[in-house]
Amino acid sequence: MMTPEIWTTLLILNKFLVYLGIAASIGGGISIFLFTQYAASPGRHGVIRQWHNSICKYALWFISIGFIANFADFFVQTGNMSETGISGMLNPIMIEMLWLSSVSTITIIRAIFLALSAFMMLTIISSVYSLRDTGKLLGYGAFTALIAAGLGYSFTLSGHTNELAFGSVTLITLHVVIAFAWIGSLVPLIYATSVFNESELYSLMTRFGHYAAWLVALLIVAGSGMLIQLVPSIDELFNTNYGQLFIAKTALVLSMLGLAVWHKLYLVPRLLQHKNGHIKLKRSIMAETVVGLLVLITTSVVTTAVGPAL
Repeated sequence: MMTPEIWTTLLILNKFLVYLGIAASIGGGISIFLFTQYAASPGRHGVIRQWHNSICKYALWFISIGFIANFADFFVQTGNMSETGISGMLNPIMIEMLWLSSVSTITIIRAIFLALSAFMMLTIISSVYSLRDTGKLLGYGAFTALIAAGLGYSFTLSGHTNELAFGSVTLITLHVVIAFAWIGSLVPLIYATSVFNESELYSLMTRFGHYAAWLVALLIVAGSGMLIQLVPSIDELFNTNYGQLFIAKTALVLSMLGLAVWHKLYLVPRLLQHKNGHIKLKRSIMAETVVGLLVLITTSVVTTAVGPAL
């Protein structure tokens, strides 16, 4: 028998898998442009190409998982609403009801932009010189920005966030894109610690740290704006399930931020001074990735099982 708890668990699982796909799409797409053949010596172009291919393959795997989970989520929501067990997932009346709601709009938008992201990754893999051409590089960059904006916008169409005040669309989209870009770029950085030499890795991490500093500042501003609207009082923050989970999520994000600062101020400067500096950096980024996964799990629970008192 399918109890409400089982349906909720399936909804949380599907959402988490969709989030993984979105993170790989946005973070993987952006990571490719952090270090191209233009930044490497001619003799190292093959290594950079190998790194780009690894990013694309990583992104494709998780985009595929997210794409499937995206459609599965639609039918799980159908089954949850029908309350008639697994067969309710194909209930035509419930399917029609959801199809006429924002749920179908979100499903379609995410499917389109995940598919576009997969297409871009396949194109980069199949084109040997794709990232050596300035025009194509700019084109891929614009395409990545479009994909990130589309996926970010999908988060504004349902749930408690679509009831926020004017301007919330920008806040949510900005917050989502930056957060997924951060988490999704960690796996490419782990790959880089295995294939880049010390000077290349130093250059990559320095560039990443420079951009991340500004983006994290925007993430905090956007997140604070959303928090003020969603949890307007201190009492709600500490005495509601939503507020408590929001605190837990914030603590995890601060842990990620602490590790990022540790990388920027301590591990990265020592890459050129210590022969095995890349090993310590790799382990630390892997730890940051684990925390990032916990952030996605917490977010999946917050957006599925609980909500603020709007």
